[in-house]
Amino acid sequence: MATTISSPSSVFPTTNNAFRAYGLDGVTTGFFNQSSADTVYGGFTSLSIPSGATINGIEVIVHASSNSTLLRVVLHDGTSYSSLRATNGLPGKTLATVDPCWGSSSDLWGLSWTPATAAALILRFDWSTLTSGKVIRFDHIQIRVTFTAAASA
Repeated sequence: MATTISSPSSVFPTTNNAFRAYGLDGVTTGFFNQSSADTVYGGFTSLSIPSGATINGIEVIVHASSNSTLLRVVLHDGTSYSSLRATNGLPGKTLATVDPCWGSSSDLWGLSWTPATAAALILRFDWSTLTSGKVIRFDHIQIRVTFTAAASA
C-alpha cells in the first residue's frame, strides 16, 4: 500500500482566519463557539493517486489546540456525505499534531471512493458541539489517502 498527503487550498466561509490552516507555520485559526456555519475545506490538489488504484482509507491529520474534544467532521466524495465522526482526540491548549485525528488507513468513511473522488474530497467541520467557552485553533490540516496501485500488465 502507498500513501499520498495534501493540505487544503480552499475554505468556505473564510471567517475566523480559516485559511491559516493551509500550512504548518505557527499561525492559527480561531474557532470560538462557532455553531452557526460549518467550515468546509477543499482543494487537496496535491493528492497523487494513480488511475485504477483502490482507495483503502482516508485520514484527517491536524496540528491544533483545543479545550474541547467534541469536534466532529464529515467527508464528501462528490455525491454523498459520510456520517459525522467524533475526534480520535484533540490536544490541550498547546499546539500538537494528532495523526490521525479522524479515520484510519483502512477507513473509507462509509463511502465509495475512486482516485478522482478521493483527490477532490471535501472536509467539513461541524461546529454545533462547540458550546460556550469552547475554543479550537488549527495551525495545519492535512488529508492522507492510503491506496493500492492497480496491478500492471
